[in-house]
Amino acid sequence: MGLVTIGQALLAADRELASTYRDAKLILREEANTGRTSFDIFLSHSKIDEKYVLGAKRILEEKGFTIYVDWINDQQLDRSNVNKNTADYLRTRMKQCKLLFYLHTENASVSKWCPWELGFFNGHSGSAERTFIFPLVFTGEKFTGQEYLELYPIVDIDNVGKESSFRKDVWGYFPSTEREWRQISSILDRI
Repeated sequence: MGLVTIGQALLAADRELASTYRDAKLILREEANTGRTSFDIFLSHSKIDEKYVLGAKRILEEKGFTIYVDWINDQQLDRSNVNKNTADYLRTRMKQCKLLFYLHTENASVSKWCPWELGFFNGHSGSAERTFIFPLVFTGEKFTGQEYLELYPIVDIDNVGKESSFRKDVWGYFPSTEREWRQISSILDRI
């Protein structure tokens, strides 16, 4: 098992782009407003990491999960005018998701929204096994994040880049409590 690398996320984004001969923004726009009201995973991220987000989303979808990304699924949200209504809307969307994956990058670590989403989802779900850190790392690098991120299990994915709908390839590692591995699919089955 291993953490997903930045290179793997970029390759996944490139697979998506190459398979459709479109750019990232066009692909993301086309996926917007599907009318879906429930998802397996809310992908918390920094908007600056657009291509990483596209890659992470593709990797998870290749494993058979449904993914919510705010600016993909709800393009009507105005990031230049964030207010109480925006927060209320995101709360509603988080409640429609079974799990939250916090896509950890350098940009996410300085985001104001990512920690808010992480905290809200963790508090709302009432379960430590529904909120995960999904770190993107450089090849050979270990994940080290801010101290508070150590409270959450870490996402680990086997066979990245191999198209399959093997939900069994996606794991959560719980280092702070049991120091054990659990399949994300079995966690979803219990929700």
